[in-house]
Amino acid sequence: MLSKEIRKLLKENEKYNNMFERYDQTRKLDLDKVRRSFTIRESSYRRLKELSESTGKSMSSLLDRMIEKE
Repeated sequence: MLSKEIRKLLKENEKYNNMFERYDQTRKLDLDKVRRSFTIRESSYRRLKELSESTGKSMSSLLDRMIEKE
């Protein structure tokens, strides 16, 4: 029973587990932001901008959260 609960917690916190494993290897945390340029469809940009304005969150913050959910 305990191992099932542990597996569940590891799955729920996989992002953080991976982040600390990478820290163990490199001694760097992946918390820094990187500026990159990429191309998206105009309709996707408009939708992202609408979401940003309606929620009050930056477009990059919204993208980060969407990607983390995948």
